[in-house]
Amino acid sequence: MKLKKIKLANFRNHTKLEINFNGEAFLIYGANGSGKSNVLEAIYLMSTTKSLRTRYDREMISHDREHLAIELEIESEEQRIKLEMTIVKSSKLENASSKKVKINKVAKALNKFAGTFNSVLFAPQSIEMFSASPSVRRKYLDSLFFQVDYKYKQAHSKYLKSLRQRNKLLEQIRDFGRGKEQIEFWEEKLIESGKIIQEKRNEFFTFLENKMPKYMNELNEEATDIKIEYLKNEMSRERIEKYKEKEIYAKTTLVGPHRDDFKVFLAGFNLSSFGSRGQQRSTLLAIKLCEIDFITQITQKRPVLLLDDIFSELDEKHRGAILEVIHLQQTIITSAEPREHIEGFMKKVRFIKL
Repeated sequence: MKLKKIKLANFRNHTKLEINFNGEAFLIYGANGSGKSNVLEAIYLMSTTKSLRTRYDREMISHDREHLAIELEIESEEQRIKLEMTIVKSSKLENASSKKVKINKVAKALNKFAGTFNSVLFAPQSIEMFSASPSVRRKYLDSLFFQVDYKYKQAHSKYLKSLRQRNKLLEQIRDFGRGKEQIEFWEEKLIESGKIIQEKRNEFFTFLENKMPKYMNELNEEATDIKIEYLKNEMSRERIEKYKEKEIYAKTTLVGPHRDDFKVFLAGFNLSSFGSRGQQRSTLLAIKLCEIDFITQITQKRPVLLLDDIFSELDEKHRGAILEVIHLQQTIITSAEPREHIEGFMKKVRFIKL
């Protein structure tokens, strides 16, 4: 899979930008504030339909503008595909917006659009995933599966709908004493879709368990004793009945994949609590390399690798490790460092100045 061109209109600081990607490795460079990271954000957004940097889509729209537009031209299995996305601010609700997407000028549902183009993003702020709230780690898992598994996307959509309905009923039961006759229907829906979500997540963690030692060994031979613990908050009929009284009191569902989490341990120590930034960086990089392999295994196509400000984040040893895999797929890197410095690490790279 190759990215051939991107066009941005009113995306963050880019009121108008067009970049051609004819080749395998690219380095986008420029001063701080020139919008290098924004380009990678836009590319990744077209893979998942969701930004990892903001909760509200309208925040990506340039200041004093009412909409944004992104166009990608990609090449997959020798076919040229045009992807389009528009986001328009709502005139009625403060943080609301509408999002529309097209494939080859044909309108598509978001869950059919996501995954047409695959990418993996490594960014400095991604390291915060280890110490952030569980919702951030769940969002990471969702962004991965939205690219590669339509069954997961369907189950996730059904699960959220059922969760909203059940939470409304819990509130009605608590406040008005009604809704008990309807709640079991939505509970069965939650159990059905939740099982699919957790089975898929478990597949990824099993994949990580098998692959991570190899990449950790390549990145840091002292940190090969790694364990990833999937904290599955299982939803079953038994657990629903066990927690139902507490849920009625809290007016919210307390069990299920919307409360899943995972932790990473190095030499038996929780990485989020005891790991250095260097160890967190190495571990994240290893996870991203596994992510490439996971996507490739499912789609039979290597995703585009997006590396945001990697030369400031990684030391020379880790730069060398990541550069070893750059040639395996199309790679786009951003950097504020001088071009001459980068050329010492990379060959056959095309430079793009913003």
